[in-house]
Amino acid sequence: MRHATFSFPNRIVFGEGARVEVAAELARLGVRRPLVVTDPGIVTAGLLDRFDARIQQYPVFSQVEANPTEGDVLAGLEAIRGETCDGLVAVGGGSAIDAAKAIRLLAGHGGELSDYDLTTGGQDRITPHMPPMIAVPTTAGTGSEAGRGALIQIPRSGRKCVVLSPFLLPSVSICDPELTYALPPVLTAGTGMDAFTHAIESYLSTTVHPICDGIALEGLRHIGRGLEAAVLDGKDRKARYAMMMGSLLAGISFHKGLGVVHSLSHALGAEGRVHHGTLNAILLPHALRFNREVAGSRMADLASALGLSRSRDGATHLATIAELMLARFPLPKRLGDVGGLDAAKLPLYADLAMLDHCHRTNPRPCSHEDMMTLLKAAW
Repeated sequence: MRHATFSFPNRIVFGEGARVEVAAELARLGVRRPLVVTDPGIVTAGLLDRFDARIQQYPVFSQVEANPTEGDVLAGLEAIRGETCDGLVAVGGGSAIDAAKAIRLLAGHGGELSDYDLTTGGQDRITPHMPPMIAVPTTAGTGSEAGRGALIQIPRSGRKCVVLSPFLLPSVSICDPELTYALPPVLTAGTGMDAFTHAIESYLSTTVHPICDGIALEGLRHIGRGLEAAVLDGKDRKARYAMMMGSLLAGISFHKGLGVVHSLSHALGAEGRVHHGTLNAILLPHALRFNREVAGSRMADLASALGLSRSRDGATHLATIAELMLARFPLPKRLGDVGGLDAAKLPLYADLAMLDHCHRTNPRPCSHEDMMTLLKAAW
């Protein structure tokens, strides 16, 4: 089958069966011995066996867990050095791809992850000097294959380190919807709601970027066509294709920035291994209602992209759609239903959310009191 190849913002190979292009892309990049970075679930599911036999001969680092930590990255750094690898192939969801970005950063730059944290000016320390990387997403959600950043938990600080630079974009992203067919409904829903939130928050972001605005709306149209169908039938080819494309486009669009949903979910995710997309799904309706008074017109644009008429009630309809989607999907409905979170720590979560950069581009400015209000409403 012929695959589409295009470049924006990085080189992307897209289509069913596109994974066969990994070896050719490695050769094009001049990589002879890549480290395959993945997670235990990918290995157990046998997804690596679906790649070209040449890829299966390369060393594999599979110690990446959900919400990767600094320890995962350092273990991967030891692996890429110990195996004398000259590149990386990340196979998995956002955790594996983010971990691979952080590994290649330290492989090329040295030092500690905290040296490159966005919140302390670390972005200016990141240069192009790092090994090539191919990203192969196995979920349709994070958009990390087209993202310029990575989120890594730093246990000693109790928060997530954000590394962000255009130089962290994967050299090539290979997007094959077939790799998502076996994803169970709960993960299809959770990762899909992550992509849904990316498209919405990036379009509502206060940053001026009309190119990303158009991409966000197109991504949302794909997600609207594919998400519920993919949850109901994981082998629905058209739905899986739409979700892989929608996730990619939503991932590109958030180069523009995100909003308060992500600041809160990053804060809550720093507590433990809580699924990021599930947190977004729970928080999104509350954040949309919070933003409605200042972003009603743009919220109506988003509702229109989902097939609703662009009326004065569009903003309300958008929040209702987000709420109904959560109600229909096999996900927790409230933060209090999510294991690993503690109601007594709501002020701490609000503190961490205020430190996160995403809310700075939220259409409505956020105070600590606003964060507490949203957390309580979603609890």
